[in-house]
Amino acid sequence: MKAHRAILIKLQEEKCDIDYIKRLMALTNLAYRDYEVWATDIPKTIQHQLYGFKNYMESLVFGTEPKRWFAGTWVPLKVLRIYSDGSMKGDRNAPVVLEFKSDVDFKRNVIRLRQVCKNEPRYTVEVPMPKWVVERLKESGDVRYAMIGLKDNEPYLALIAEREVEPY
Repeated sequence: MKAHRAILIKLQEEKCDIDYIKRLMALTNLAYRDYEVWATDIPKTIQHQLYGFKNYMESLVFGTEPKRWFAGTWVPLKVLRIYSDGSMKGDRNAPVVLEFKSDVDFKRNVIRLRQVCKNEPRYTVEVPMPKWVVERLKESGDVRYAMIGLKDNEPYLALIAEREVEPY
């Protein structure tokens, strides 16, 4: 059985373009509804990975599909994990990169968001890694994907970790 846990990380509004995130959320809503729309001004890497999630859409919200009238669908993002020994897990073109420099020094662990906050070439936002993520990895969990969206018109990043657990 897989257990999931998520954490919300508030992003700085001055580093994230709210209108751009709203457009990504609208594209995600269309993808859930089986429409395929290719916007010319949004990076192709983001759109390709968004439509790549269509194959297992039901698992994104842990077994439920979003309502057809719900327009504020959070954007699922693939995650690349880079560990302190140099090993990597995940898609190398993932827009969310988790860099684990050390298990002891939490200050150097960082989350990098590539082109999901602003539609500018090579735009990257760095966010400090919460202790929760490192603790989850120590429990044999793994951050498989992330979601970006707006909550009360403020940008948030949700990291979703999963691990195998024994049922009671």
